[in-house]
Amino acid sequence: MDTALAASAMQAAGIHSDDPSFQRATGFLIEQRHTQNGGWGFSKSNSIHPDVDDTQAALRALTPFAQEPHYRTAWRAGVSWLLERQNKDGGWAAFEKNSRSSLVRLLNLQNLADTALDPSAADLTGRTIEFLSRNVGMDYSHPTISMGVDWLVKHQQEDGSWKGRWGISYIYGTWASVTGMRAAGLPSSHPSIIRAMKWLESARLSDLGWGESCMSDIEDHFVPLTYSTVVHTAWALDTLVAVHEQPTSAMQQTLSCLLEWMQEESKRTNYPTGAGLPGQFYIHYHSYRYIWPLVAISHYAQKYEHTQMRN
Repeated sequence: MDTALAASAMQAAGIHSDDPSFQRATGFLIEQRHTQNGGWGFSKSNSIHPDVDDTQAALRALTPFAQEPHYRTAWRAGVSWLLERQNKDGGWAAFEKNSRSSLVRLLNLQNLADTALDPSAADLTGRTIEFLSRNVGMDYSHPTISMGVDWLVKHQQEDGSWKGRWGISYIYGTWASVTGMRAAGLPSSHPSIIRAMKWLESARLSDLGWGESCMSDIEDHFVPLTYSTVVHTAWALDTLVAVHEQPTSAMQQTLSCLLEWMQEESKRTNYPTGAGLPGQFYIHYHSYRYIWPLVAISHYAQKYEHTQMRN
C-alpha cells in the first residue's frame, strides 16, 4: 500500500513516468497483483485476499502506463474487479461484497460488526468513485458512479460529515467523500457538499489546522485533538481545494502551517491516523506525513497556479 500511495503522490507532484524511481515502484506493484482475480492486497504477505482500497491505490499509480502492453491487461483486469465489487446498496466495502448485517442481530459478540462484517464504507466508496472518475473517465451519468454518490448522500452524518472506516475518522471520511463526489461532477453548490464544508470549517482548530482523536472511532462522533496533525490537515486542505475555485486566505494560512509542520518531528507528525479495530488498535503509517501533504500541496499548486489570493 505504501508503494502505491507514494507513487500516486509522486504522480500528483508531476514526477514523469520515465523517472527510474517511478518505474521501479510500478514494476513492484505489477509483481504484487493477485492474478486469480486482478486485485491487490495490503502487502506482500497478503497473498490470498485482495481489497478494494489497495486495489484502487495500485491502479491509480499504474494509470500512466495503462495503455502500455506490459501493464494494459493488469490495469483493465483490476478496474473490472473493482467495478464488480460494488455492493447492491451502491457503496464499496474492503473485502466482502454484500456482507450480511443480519449476523449482528443474531450474534451478540463484542466488535462483531468490525471483525466479521464488512459493510459499505464512506472512505472506500469515496476513494473508489474518485479513482473511477479521474482515472477511468466515468462520472455521475454512469450508473455505477451515480449509485455510489447516492449511497454517500444517503449516509452523510446529520452534522454534515462522513465517518471513515480505515482512517481517523470523520475528517478522513469527509475528505474521501467530498473529493469523490466532486470528481464525479457534483457541483460545490450541492447540498451535501455545502453541509460537509460547514462541518469541516467548524472542525478547524485554533492553530489553523485540523486534528482528530482516535476516540472518534470509539465514540461514534467527532472528537478533536487539542492540536493539529500533519495528516488530518492535509486531508482537510485537499477537501477545500476540491471545492473552492479560488484559494481563500484561510486556505493560505493552513498551507503555510502545513509546510512548517512537515519539517517537525513531533506529535503533529506521529499521531496515529490509520484505523484497525475500534477501541483495539490504531496505526501510525510513517509514510503518511509525506504522502498526504504532498498530494494536497500538489493539488493546491496545480489548481491555483494562475490565480491570486483574495484579500
